Amino acid sequence: MSCSQLPGKVAADPAMRAAAIFIAAVSILVVGIQPVFIGLLAGHLGLSLAQQGWMISVEMCGSVFGTLLVAPLARRWGSRRLCAMAAFALGGVTLLSGLTEQYTTMLALRGLAGMVAGGLYAQAVYLLGRMPGQDRSYGFLLLLQTSIFAVMAAALPLLAATLGFMAAMGMLVAWYALACLACRLLPRQVGSEVGQQTPSSEVGPASFGVAALAGMLCLQVAIYAVWGFIDGIASGDGLSAVDVGWAVGIGLLGGLPGAALPSLLGNRFGRLPMILLGSFCVALAVWLLGLGVKSGEQLAGVVFLMNFGWVLALSYYMAAVVSHDASGRLTRLVSVVQVTSAAFAPTVLSLFLGDGGKTLIFSFSVGSVLLGCLLAALVGLGVGRRQQLRAALS
Repeated sequence: MSCSQLPGKVAADPAMRAAAIFIAAVSILVVGIQPVFIGLLAGHLGLSLAQQGWMISVEMCGSVFGTLLVAPLARRWGSRRLCAMAAFALGGVTLLSGLTEQYTTMLALRGLAGMVAGGLYAQAVYLLGRMPGQDRSYGFLLLLQTSIFAVMAAALPLLAATLGFMAAMGMLVAWYALACLACRLLPRQVGSEVGQQTPSSEVGPASFGVAALAGMLCLQVAIYAVWGFIDGIASGDGLSAVDVGWAVGIGLLGGLPGAALPSLLGNRFGRLPMILLGSFCVALAVWLLGLGVKSGEQLAGVVFLMNFGWVLALSYYMAAVVSHDASGRLTRLVSVVQVTSAAFAPTVLSLFLGDGGKTLIFSFSVGSVLLGCLLAALVGLGVGRRQQLRAALS
């Protein structure tokens, strides 16, 4: 049976799954290395901390529009054509970003890049969500993301320092070119794009998926409240741009064990314990960052812990959402929530930061992750009670 004939699902073709994972990982490369990328832009254009915040906000707000536009475009053009066009456009906009030296022009280009990247990421994540084995698919996705992000976070500052800013932007363009080639392995059309749905009996109640989606929103807000500002925070503590680059690169490796657990274990030990464990690690890392980092080694350790918790909790949040989604609408919202939180947190903080505001950043982040834990616990209790009721009636 072809992919377009499946009721809202995509055939479990290993090559197709691998292509979707690679495209999703590369599409948000700039977000994954945001502290380093914003640091490069700050050094190139001489940006203040508040201007860095607006640069992040514009790109992330563009991503929100991209995720919202992708569904009707996918129905019209199909997954393969849409993703190929988006990957090509993303490379072109990134190339232009390397050529400009004007702050306002860079804002416009990064907003456009965010819109294209958001749409590309949303469609790739949607394809993975319509394939079976979502826990492992999202685990492998975050595992690959972490590996690429770690290498690029360490390589980009060195490349910019030796060959210049344009060389660093060219490296990003090369990744987008590879993603464009990978689009050839994607399906032309997905069943749910032509109005078909998965029977609701195959999944859990949508209310649990909505609650898991809200918890994932809180986790993402907590991360992005500090992620894009790490370079500025660490620089204020006396660390150089190169120190921050290799520290973030090493710290990103924390996502490898965080992604390996869901990739290997799936849902064997339940999603709630893993979500709570990951959220606790994120809150602890933010608290340690708030105490101050005195060296690159300390920053690497904090970022390592943060990424371990982030990737671990996010993998199970994403799987919890799509496993309670009969129509595919919540699966579409996974990427929307991720990029919305990435836009919301720095935008809100930029309005109140001024020239300082570190305490606000850390308080906002810790509060968000704790709220996400509460929502995750409520989801877990609801699922547990439903299973007990089923057992009693059977």
